[in-house]
Amino acid sequence: MSTSAPVAPSPEPTSALSSLAATLDASHSDIPSFLNNLLSPLLPPDLPPPNPVQPSDLAPIDKSLNELLTQLSLLSQDTNSAVEQSIHDVSRTVPRLAYDLQFMRESANGLQSSLGMVQDRVARQTDLSSPINGSKTQGENDGMRTNKSLEKLTHLDKLKNRLESARDILREAESWSTLESELTTFITNAEYVKAGHRLHEASKSMIVFQNTPAEYEDRKQLLVSLQNQLETSVSKALVESLQQADTESCARFWEVFLDMDREEEFRGYYFKVKSSKLLEDWREARVTEILPAARATPLMENPEDLHQETINFSTLIPKFYTSLLTILNTEVHQIPLIFPPHTAASILATFVQTIFDSLDPSFTARLSAVADFHGPEALPELIRTYRATEELGVAFQGLIDRMVFNTQGGLLSGAVATSPAPTLGGQASSGHQGPSPTAMTRTPSKKMSISRRFSRAPTLPGPQPVDNSWETTLYEPFLDLQSTYATLERRYLEHIIRNDQSFQTRLSTGKDISRVLLDRVNILFSKADEAMSRCVSFTHGYGSLGLLSSLEAGISTFLSAQQDLVLEQIRYGSESNRGRAKERDELDFEGLDYSTEDWGSFQLGLHVLEACREISYRLSTFEHRLEDSLRNVGKILKSTAGEGYDTKSTTFGSISLLQQSTLNSVDLHSLVSSPDYPLLPISLNALASFTKTSQLHLQSIILSPLLNQLETYPHLQVWTKPDKAPKKGELHVPTFSLSPTDVISRVSEGLLDLLRVFEVWSKETGLGWSLGTLPFIEIPPESSNVSSETVLSTWISSLALTLLSHLTSTTLPSIRTLTSGGQAQLKTDLGYLGNAVGALDVHWEDISRWERAVGLDEAGWRKEMRDLRGTEGDGKDGEKEREVVRSVGRMRGWI
Repeated sequence: MSTSAPVAPSPEPTSALSSLAATLDASHSDIPSFLNNLLSPLLPPDLPPPNPVQPSDLAPIDKSLNELLTQLSLLSQDTNSAVEQSIHDVSRTVPRLAYDLQFMRESANGLQSSLGMVQDRVARQTDLSSPINGSKTQGENDGMRTNKSLEKLTHLDKLKNRLESARDILREAESWSTLESELTTFITNAEYVKAGHRLHEASKSMIVFQNTPAEYEDRKQLLVSLQNQLETSVSKALVESLQQADTESCARFWEVFLDMDREEEFRGYYFKVKSSKLLEDWREARVTEILPAARATPLMENPEDLHQETINFSTLIPKFYTSLLTILNTEVHQIPLIFPPHTAASILATFVQTIFDSLDPSFTARLSAVADFHGPEALPELIRTYRATEELGVAFQGLIDRMVFNTQGGLLSGAVATSPAPTLGGQASSGHQGPSPTAMTRTPSKKMSISRRFSRAPTLPGPQPVDNSWETTLYEPFLDLQSTYATLERRYLEHIIRNDQSFQTRLSTGKDISRVLLDRVNILFSKADEAMSRCVSFTHGYGSLGLLSSLEAGISTFLSAQQDLVLEQIRYGSESNRGRAKERDELDFEGLDYSTEDWGSFQLGLHVLEACREISYRLSTFEHRLEDSLRNVGKILKSTAGEGYDTKSTTFGSISLLQQSTLNSVDLHSLVSSPDYPLLPISLNALASFTKTSQLHLQSIILSPLLNQLETYPHLQVWTKPDKAPKKGELHVPTFSLSPTDVISRVSEGLLDLLRVFEVWSKETGLGWSLGTLPFIEIPPESSNVSSETVLSTWISSLALTLLSHLTSTTLPSIRTLTSGGQAQLKTDLGYLGNAVGALDVHWEDISRWERAVGLDEAGWRKEMRDLRGTEGDGKDGEKEREVVRSVGRMRGWI
C-alpha cells in the first residue's frame, strides 16, 4: 500500500549509450577512426626506433570489444524502438492533421467574417453620428471613443475569466471539504468504482493548488491517506474475487486502482493470489538436493517428514512447469478480460517474471544445491533442468504470440484463438523477439466498460511492445554454471571413465586383450559423442572450447591407463608362463633362444598394435564428427532473433545471454571458423605413446636373447688378460688377425637371423602400422599402403640400431679394465659387428667412434684429448666423441 503520492523521477545524466551515440555520429562514416579512438588507451605506446614494437595485451582489448559490441547492440535496439515509436506517432498524427488544418481554416474564415461585420457596424455608426460634411477633428474623436470601448471590452473579458477561475476554485474548495465524508460513504456502501472516480477527480484538481505549497501539501497528504483507505478496503474484495475467478468484479476493481494511479499495486495483488498455490508447492517440495542451510540444521519440526519420499530437482522441475503452464493457459483468457487488451501480453510476461522472482528458495539456490549435491555427476541433472526450462520458454513464447494475435492482431471482439495451448515437450512456434521494454500506457477512458474494451474502437492505443525480460529471469540462473561447463564436463567424463561398469571388463590373456581394448574404446567414443550432445544441450555450443579440453583430458587419460593395464597384463601372462617347463620353439635360430611363451607374448603385442591402428581410425572418425559439430556451432554464433538456431527447442533469450557471457570469446570464434588439425593433439600423442610402448615391448621380446648375451660381455676375462712378456732370445711373431669373441659372434649371427624371423610376420598389419614411432626411425608417424619389404627392412633397422645403442651406451662403458690384448680383441669385435650390421644396411656412428678410439695408443689418445678440448660446444656429436675417448682412456688406465 502506498503511503505517499508518486514523485516524478529526477532527470538522469546523459547515459553511456547517449555518449556512445554522439561519438558515433561525430565520426560520420569513418568507423576505423572511431574504433581506434576507443581502443587507443589499451594499445602500447609507439616507441621511437630502434626500440622494438611492444606487443598488445589482447585480454583487455577483447573485453573492451565485447563491451562495445554489447553497447552497440543495446544502442541499435533503442534506436529501432525509437524509430518504431516515431513511425507509430506519425501514423496516428497524420490522419488528424488534415482535420486540424480544416478546422483552423474554418475558424479563420469565421473570424474574418466577424471582424468584417464589426468594421461595417462601426462605420455605419460613425456615418449616422457625423454630418455629411463633418470636419477631420470630429472623426478623430470618434476613433478615440471606439478605442476606449474596445479597451473596456478587454477589461470586462479579463474580469469574466478571473471570476470564473475564482468560481472554480471555490467549487474545488467546497468539493475538497466534502471529499473525506463522501469517500467514507462510498467505502461503507462498497461503491468502490464511485470512490475511485471521486479520488481521480480530486487528483486532477491538485493542479489548482500548485501555487500555494502549504495548501498543496495538505491536500496531497489527504489524497494519499484516502487512497490508502480505499485500497485497504477494496483489496479484500479484490482477493475474494480473484479466488473465486470473478472476472467482471476484478475488471471493475482494476478501474478503481487505475483511478488511484495504483496499477502496480493491483498487479501485485493479482499475481500474488494467482501464484500462491504454485509458490507454496515449490516451497514445500522435498527434493533430494538439500540446500546447505538445511544440512546445517538437520533437525525437522515434524518427525514424520523423515519418512516422506524425496525426488531429484530435475524430476520436480517438469512437474512444476506443467503446473505453471496450466495457470498461464487460464490467464491467457482471463487477463484480456481484466486488463486493457493491448497490455495483456506484457502483463502475462510480467506475471511469469514475478513468479520466478518470488520463488523461495530461489531458482539459483536450487541449482547450486544440485551442483553441490551431485558433485561430478551434476552435469546430466543440470542439463535435464535446463532442457525443461527451454521447453517452458518455447511454450510460454507460444502463449505470448497467441495473446498478441488475439488482442492486437485483429481478434479484439473478446473471442480468443482456438489454437491448442502449448505444453511441455510439445512444439510451439517461437522465436518471436519483442523490442526493448517500454512503460505500459494507460487507457484514455477511466470508466470503459468490458464490452467497449473488447470492441473495435478506433480510440484503442496501438500495439504495445512485449517486455522480453522474462527470458532473462528464466535462463540467467544457469549462466554461471554454463560458464563453468568445462569443469563440469571434465569431472563428469573422468567420473564415467573411472566408475562406469562398461570400462571394468576384466582383461585376460590371449587375443581377448585386444578385443576387450577395442570394446572399451568403442564405449569411450560413444561417451565422447554424448559429451558433444551435452555441450550443445547445455551451452548451445558456446562451451566448445571446454568440450575440447575435457575430451583431451578424458581420452588421453583413458589411453594412458589402458596402455599400462594392457602391457602389464601381457607381461604378467608371460612371466607366469615362464615358470612352467621351457620349450624351444621351432623358429629358434643360432643365437636366438625363444620359448613358446615368448612367441605367444609377441603375438599378443601384434594384436595390441592392430588395436592401436583401429583406435587411430576411430579417433580420426570422431574428429570429423567433432568438426561437423563445430561447424553447426558456427551458425549458432551468428544467430539473431528467430534465425540461426532451432526455434522449436529454445527461445532467443537463452542464446542472447550466452552471447554476452565469457564463453563467447575470440578463441571460440577462431576455433569454429578454422579448426586446426588435429583437433585433439594430446589424445593423438597419447595414442602414439601407446603405439610406441607396444612396439618397444615387441622389440624387447625379439632382442631379449641378444641383450642377455651382451650382459656377460663387459665381464669377459679377455679384457684383463695381461700382456705376455717377451723372453730373451725369443722370436716375436706378430699376430695378423684375431677371431671375434663368442658373444659378438652369436650377437652378429642373431642380428642376421632376424631377417628370417621377421619374414614370417612382415605381412601382419600390426607391424606395418605407425613405423614412424619405431626407435631410431625418422619417417612420418602414420604410414599406409607400405610393402612387406619396407615393413621388414624398417623393423630390422630399428632392432639393430636399438641393440647397437644399448651396446655403445651401456655395455661398452661397463668394461672396467682394458689391457693391450683386450684392446686388440675389442677392436676386432667392433669391426666384426660393424661388418655384420653393414650387411643389414644399418650404420651406427657410435660403433665407428669406439672402434677409432680403441685403436689409439697412449700418445695418440692424449693428442686426441687435446684436440677434443678445443671442440667444446660443438653440439651433441662432439660430446659423444669426447665421452667415448674418455671411456677408453679410463679403461686403459691413462686417466
